[in-house]
Amino acid sequence: MPLHGKGTKSRTKKITLTPASRPSTTTSKNKESAVLTDGSLAVLAREVGAEKLNGLILSMYLNIPNTTIVKIANEASDMGLINASDNMRVETTQRLLLHWKRLRVNSKDKEKVKDLERALKEIGRGDIADVITDKHANHAELTADAFNS
Repeated sequence: MPLHGKGTKSRTKKITLTPASRPSTTTSKNKESAVLTDGSLAVLAREVGAEKLNGLILSMYLNIPNTTIVKIANEASDMGLINASDNMRVETTQRLLLHWKRLRVNSKDKEKVKDLERALKEIGRGDIADVITDKHANHAELTADAFNS
């Protein structure tokens, strides 16, 4: 005997899982690359940000919209960053790097690391790009002592 009353149709809802809605089967796919953690980006900001306006230039090469860069820079100091302290430049660079990370939230970590390496090479900091490549390959976070060798 059918479970459905006479004259009623069986309704079956087809559920399609998109990549974002699929349950994860492994935790490693969701784990962020160590060189892209907030702490690693803070270390990177200290290495790049205090040097002239390299933090702003790096942000441009990372394709952060110019209006966003100007807004974040203006929020940092009323006098702009040219005469700002090194600490102010580093903090601004850190905010810009974290903003870039949020902009790229749906990108693969490998792509983000490549973009970061490319941008660093563009501003003449291939040495820092090499450290990022090495740390990424070894699944290690950036640390200040990695740049002191």
